[in-house]
Amino acid sequence: MAIKKKTSTRTAKTARPKTASSIRGGTNKTAKKRSSQSFAVIALVASVVFMSIGFAAYATTLYIGGGSDGQGANNATVKASKWDIHWAGESGETTGLLTKTTDITSTAGSCTITRTSGTVITFDITLGEPGDKCVFNVDAVNGGTIDALLTTITMSDITTYANYLDYKVKYDTTTYTGTTALTTPIPLDAGAHKNVEVTVEYKRAAAAELPSSDVTLTLNASFDYVDAATYNQS
Repeated sequence: MAIKKKTSTRTAKTARPKTASSIRGGTNKTAKKRSSQSFAVIALVASVVFMSIGFAAYATTLYIGGGSDGQGANNATVKASKWDIHWAGESGETTGLLTKTTDITSTAGSCTITRTSGTVITFDITLGEPGDKCVFNVDAVNGGTIDALLTTITMSDITTYANYLDYKVKYDTTTYTGTTALTTPIPLDAGAHKNVEVTVEYKRAAAAELPSSDVTLTLNASFDYVDAATYNQS
């Protein structure tokens, strides 16, 4: 007896058409996903902007010169300067000029003082007998714009003749009788004057100490000035 094969009666399911509600549901899911992605991107951009603003808040620019852009009047002016130490007597000066006071009673005595230049004074003195004396005064002047210091006074050595000859220099208020390197230099500021007094005197000495013949001496004194600022930096 023949056996009949069963034929399949299952029919293929046909796809159900999607309802409007199901379509809306899917659309909403997609929209939500896109919306969240867009939000993330926007948040990242905002974060970058915020960071940029933050960095800008701590930015500083320093300028030398005028204006916020560093452009302006950046001037350097060098004023005229002058080094000028001299004996009083330059054109227009009326104070501190060369003067002399003589106390010479001998007929052989004489005293001539000459300002030969701004930095040189010469004298020709003859002392005829004990008691004769020649004194002259003149101001050292700083006619420049640079402060100066007197550092050394150099004088001729008269040790051999000291029994009957007195040779001294009074600078400002201090008297010197020989070469002196000043441990504390004396200022001569710009525009200032300092008086210098020179004395040459035939002293009243014992007869045995007087010279037996004429003695001619060359007596010199020099005053060394330096720039105060340079000296103070050394």
